[in-house]
Amino acid sequence: MSAEISKSKQKRQEQAQNRKVQKTKKAMITFWSIAIPLVLILAIIAGIVIYQRSKLDYSRYLTNDGRIRNVKAADYVNVDLESISFKKSDLLPSDETIDSDIAYAISSHATVSEDTALTSKEGDRIQITYTTTADGEVVDSATDETGPRTFTIGNTEMTEAFDTALTGRHPGEDFSLELSFPEDYNNDSLAGKTATIDAHIIGIYVDPEFNDDFVMTYYSDVAATAAGYRQNLIDNYYNENLEQAISDAIKEKSTVTSYPNDYVENMKKVIKAQDEQQLEYYNNMYVQYTGSAMYSNVYEMYNYSTQAEYEAHVAEEAKERTADALELQFIYEKAGLSNPENEVRAFFTDLGYDDAAFAELQEQYGFGYLAQSVLSKKVMDCMKDTVTITE
Repeated sequence: MSAEISKSKQKRQEQAQNRKVQKTKKAMITFWSIAIPLVLILAIIAGIVIYQRSKLDYSRYLTNDGRIRNVKAADYVNVDLESISFKKSDLLPSDETIDSDIAYAISSHATVSEDTALTSKEGDRIQITYTTTADGEVVDSATDETGPRTFTIGNTEMTEAFDTALTGRHPGEDFSLELSFPEDYNNDSLAGKTATIDAHIIGIYVDPEFNDDFVMTYYSDVAATAAGYRQNLIDNYYNENLEQAISDAIKEKSTVTSYPNDYVENMKKVIKAQDEQQLEYYNNMYVQYTGSAMYSNVYEMYNYSTQAEYEAHVAEEAKERTADALELQFIYEKAGLSNPENEVRAFFTDLGYDDAAFAELQEQYGFGYLAQSVLSKKVMDCMKDTVTITE
């Protein structure tokens, strides 16, 4: 009897073990039926995240007012604003600079005079037609049909002997001369040859007088008098010099202790994208004029020998641009400035962007990137209003 009980017990134990094994198998099947799709879903999500992070997004990590998202600038950088000051005399342009600009404005509106009483001299611009013949063939010309050409006496645009021949002439005068051209002359048809030039003087450029009438005729949008035009030039130079001085001082007086890594990595992508656009621009231009591309790749454009050298350059520039953004944000936050969306839009409207054009900009760069440029302008305006300037 005991043997039978023993066999019965053993059988029950085997059955129980078998049920346990089957239950375990069933549980494992259930687990993997859930786990495998879950793993695939997680892999897909991870892939999407990686893809999104690899895509170029100018506004990634930027808020809609142009700040770096989740960053308090003071935690990364300090700018010693109190020590920034300038001397006004260092920001003002020299009299020579203003006189040169006025001379250029006058020259830009010079007219050709056919007054036969005029005599050409060094520095004059003289308008002529001419035909150049070498070896019995016409190799260069400026005719009534093709249009006259202007030479400035003393600039040696052809040869020194030609400048000499143009000196002392009068409008309406004809003259001929033989010229010997150097071997390295820029026109292959004339290089190293002796040629005959038959020329006709059409007229001499005469500058208008710089006075109130001149300003009202050509520059009434900036001034009403000659004195006002001069002051406008001075003010523009002063403003440009002040902005440059402030930018330089901010860099000089700032200390960056760390960088938001995500923003730096995204800035690398932005820099590379901009470099690729620059490469395409240069190559398209050279193909148009020479028939072949100028550069094979971006690092060649920067005169680097390897891709690794270019990558090091990008990494350094990304940090520099990040430092610039942090410095501006530091001042923005310290000064309590604001940059609401409506003011960002208004800024671009003032630049001439209508709603459709602004939408295209936003599509390409994102709102945060556009706002960052406006934030930069507001910081600069704030600094110009508050920085110490001594006489």
